Amino acid sequence: MAKLHNYYVLCPLIDQNSFLGVSQDRDDENVIVTLGRNVVNKFRLSDQKQISGWTSKDHLTSAVIFDKEQEAYVGVFNRNTIKTWKEDSDNLDKIKKYKFSVNIFKLISRGNQSSLIIFENGNCASLPYALDNRKSYENKQLIKESETIVDIACYSIATNDYICYVTKNNKKTYDIITCTIREELGDIDKSKLNKTKVSRPEDVYVVGELISTGDKPCVYFLWSDAKLTVYDLMKKSWKTIGIVPWISTSSSVSISWMGQDHLILFGSNSDQDGAIIVAYNIILGVGSCRYPMKMYSENAKLYCFNGLIILEASNHIGMLPYVLETNRNLSSLLGSHDIVDDTCAEIADWDTPVEPIFHETEEIRELLKVGLTERGMCTQVIPPLLEKGDYQKVFKTLQGFKDIPESILVVLLNYAIKLVNPLNVDITNHEDFVKFCDCDDESDEVKEILKDKFKILDYLFQITFSDAMLIPYLRNDLSLDNALFLMSYISYLLVDSDKNFNASYESKLFDWCILLMDAFYQQYLLTKDDKTTIVLNNTQKVVTSLIDKLIQVNSALPLLHKISSGKHMENNDESLSYAIELIEI
Repeated sequence: MAKLHNYYVLCPLIDQNSFLGVSQDRDDENVIVTLGRNVVNKFRLSDQKQISGWTSKDHLTSAVIFDKEQEAYVGVFNRNTIKTWKEDSDNLDKIKKYKFSVNIFKLISRGNQSSLIIFENGNCASLPYALDNRKSYENKQLIKESETIVDIACYSIATNDYICYVTKNNKKTYDIITCTIREELGDIDKSKLNKTKVSRPEDVYVVGELISTGDKPCVYFLWSDAKLTVYDLMKKSWKTIGIVPWISTSSSVSISWMGQDHLILFGSNSDQDGAIIVAYNIILGVGSCRYPMKMYSENAKLYCFNGLIILEASNHIGMLPYVLETNRNLSSLLGSHDIVDDTCAEIADWDTPVEPIFHETEEIRELLKVGLTERGMCTQVIPPLLEKGDYQKVFKTLQGFKDIPESILVVLLNYAIKLVNPLNVDITNHEDFVKFCDCDDESDEVKEILKDKFKILDYLFQITFSDAMLIPYLRNDLSLDNALFLMSYISYLLVDSDKNFNASYESKLFDWCILLMDAFYQQYLLTKDDKTTIVLNNTQKVVTSLIDKLIQVNSALPLLHKISSGKHMENNDESLSYAIELIEI
């Protein structure tokens, strides 16, 4: 699922009508922003600082790109002229011009391959070949005069490169044109050109589209009835994905690819005035999350670079960081989708065996035959095992479940805390508590047993849950002392433990810490117990210490960037340490 963070401004916009676009720089951390007809700037995304820029008297007519093959920046000027320059160039007006007899539509970068020049007549060529043959280049129309190019992109299937156009004619109908690209020249092999009409039997029209060039190249279309369809460029087939919620389709919608089966859409808000950004899961056919905006911009340019959404707003270029999570609760998606009647349904031959194809324990074998859900089976299996007191069997059975009810999770927490027996340790004494968690004061045999018991508690922290459903069970079934122990143990895992865990588990620990604060905040406020105050203060110190470390890393990033890029570091004598002595006269 997707999660959107806080929105902030990358740079002001000179004129929305003259803004030409954003492209990826040589480094993933930087972007090239073609702000207007005469201004190109480079920005570092991590701190939104401008690191270089260029101006020109000639008018730019397409977004500037970086060509990795030539290690140079490339721009289109006055619709028919190409200029290439290095990063240290200071005057674009003195750079050599390559003038063409055919107008140029845009430039497309292709990773480590040479960039493509796309002409307004629909033809294309690789940058080196086009520059060498610019005076004799073919002027034959591939795109009809009544058609305009809406979107264009390059993609690869196996070892072959292809180009895809989405065109629109005077009747406002769309077509998809695909063709192979010859390897050395980068031009179109017209004998393999394919054209597909974009249409639906209903009286609807296209309000947004996107050519996706990932592992499964395809073209997405959003229609005026909010239905999202996709054309698979490999299979040459259509599929209906679902209804996009929250966004109005009475005006144009901008679409971009986020990654991990997610699209990002920007359009007018259907519920209120203003605009909205919607993250949409194309596998589940549901909206993952949304971010309301104050102003809507027609045909706004939308990009996704390095975990950031970059949006053309009315008077600035905005940035919205996002995170794509693979292990997030589906409960947060309830109510975000509508039922879609798809006439192109496929009949599946499941060929499912009668017996389960997975290994099951004795406890759940009979319950499987009844057809209980996993949550229902967990509710019936776990409590009897806890009464028997065999913690190893409890742990083994627990690992077989993925969907554990919140009520059982709280029962398991109480059971795990009772197993490790924290009654004899003072959690306000940091040294004693660390020794207790590390099992330092025990013999080798007892130490191994205690570590096995702690493993159950560690495992419970990584179980997925719903915040809204878990909080009532925590308040009713978990004591304040156990909550304080869990807060102290989480602080121990984050700072003092030598256990290895990944970023996802660390994120879960922070979630649990916030959850325990939310569930017991009233008791924290009302109690005057020193134990509670000390635990909360220790937790605050841990969080503050971790934040300080993040700030230190962030401040060191510019210096690390200079070192990694091989830039010369100049010693500034004025910045060296010095001493001041006061002399009485």
